[in-house]
Amino acid sequence: MPTTLNQQQETIRKFRSIANFPTVIGAIDCTHIRVKKVNADGGQLYINRKGFSSINVQVVCDADLKIMDIVTRWRGSVHDSRIFRECRLKQRFEAGAFSGILLGDSGYPCTPYLFTPLLNPTTPQEDKI
Repeated sequence: MPTTLNQQQETIRKFRSIANFPTVIGAIDCTHIRVKKVNADGGQLYINRKGFSSINVQVVCDADLKIMDIVTRWRGSVHDSRIFRECRLKQRFEAGAFSGILLGDSGYPCTPYLFTPLLNPTTPQEDKI
């Protein structure tokens, strides 16, 4: 993750140039990496919602698609939101270490430092977002 204010501002500038996203310093998502079937006790915990054994890997990238943060220790059955809830990056955002926000998908909660899509807009203003 960008550590200095200048690095953060440069990352924010690059995201703004892509799609006019203000104050974004990273995009976050998880992906399932297939692993061999685990036959030991607890092996079923590696089975993801699509029915295959995996680890769920959380990645944050910058506007140049460079990986800035990665978490690789969770079994496939673990939801994206739990991985973020328990990662150090969330603690750093809550401590005010960054001047920008993350963009995530609907698998994450919307917070002051993590913006997610509005799935069911109810006003004309929300529909424009």
